[in-house]
Amino acid sequence: MRIEIVVQRYGADLGGAERHAALMAGLLARHHDVEVLTTTAGDYHTWSAAHPPGLSEIDGVRVRRFPVAQGRTRSWFTVSRALHEGFTPSDFARLPAEARDAFAARVRGWPESLQEDFIHGQGPIAPELLTTLERGEFDRVLFVTYLYPTTYDGLAVVDPERARVVPTLHDEPPAYLPVFGRRLARATLLCSTEAEIRLLSRLYPETTPRARLLGYGIDVPADPPPRSRHEEPFLLYAGRIDVHKGIGELLEWYEAVRRCEPSPPRLVLIGEPSMPLPDVPGLEVRGYVPEAEKVDLMRRALAFVHPSPFESLGIVLLEAMAVGTPLLVNARSDVMVEHCRRASAGLWVRDGAELTAAVRKLAESLDLRSSLGANGRAYVEREYGLATYEQHLLREFPA
Repeated sequence: MRIEIVVQRYGADLGGAERHAALMAGLLARHHDVEVLTTTAGDYHTWSAAHPPGLSEIDGVRVRRFPVAQGRTRSWFTVSRALHEGFTPSDFARLPAEARDAFAARVRGWPESLQEDFIHGQGPIAPELLTTLERGEFDRVLFVTYLYPTTYDGLAVVDPERARVVPTLHDEPPAYLPVFGRRLARATLLCSTEAEIRLLSRLYPETTPRARLLGYGIDVPADPPPRSRHEEPFLLYAGRIDVHKGIGELLEWYEAVRRCEPSPPRLVLIGEPSMPLPDVPGLEVRGYVPEAEKVDLMRRALAFVHPSPFESLGIVLLEAMAVGTPLLVNARSDVMVEHCRRASAGLWVRDGAELTAAVRKLAESLDLRSSLGANGRAYVEREYGLATYEQHLLREFPA
């Protein structure tokens, strides 16, 4: 079977959607003829070129990159401000139900052309990629993430019976634009969690018959060493250091921890900052670190903190669970809370007082930390093990 995987950028060291695309490409290439269609972009704000166009090979997978004819436009910022009128993106998760209903009704009234201005204005526009898809020289096309024109426009030129989408759908303002639902209804949707399927059903009821669970695959490492009572405690976050990931809120909560606790843990952030960061005592920003160092930090952390309210899966969260680290997550994220509930692997908080109480509880009990960590490892191995995920993937793309 010939499979094209379409994603806006490509590389395992980028965001969650890109990492999922790389995982699927590598596994499917063991059984099928796989080619990744992507752009030359490295940065998702400007879509400026970081790679040459043309064909290359990465980890045994053919990757074909196309130039970006249009990145993010100035007019997009105007449309984006209109979409977020009355709140900031990071405040959206705090809106009460009636405010969300009012927001949904407002954007349903937008003309289709304005909705598409938002989609196309954010970029990337890659006409040569679409031309390749239009030729139809494939058995299946697997699009990764719903948000960008590479998926939205690609679905318009691909036979619906051949189209598959891993939507990575978040409960975020752009997802409420109805045109996304109409376009996604043209494909089979492969979701990462049951919570994502429920969100699809709520936002786009027309897609419900074509949505099913795919999951994700984590290579669970060997048993971590026993937790020490004597290590200096720290909280760890890994990922994009961005307001959309809840980092501003996390820093506010952390200041509450420092005010209330006589010996507060450090807060270590790893990942590339894309927001200004205040000079907060106890805050340590390490930027990008090698994979081995990231895993070591996860193993040693008092807890892995995931403050984002907008998640469809949470890959770094699963990685932290896989090495036996307890979780502290944003109570406004259905996906993150579902992981904690199902795994009995962590606590969920909604403000600085709750984070302080959770940190105190973990710091005072090695037994609790060990129990939550063991539960998380067992959950990831059972639900997200690499072998199980490969079986799910081959069910959708049989060899």
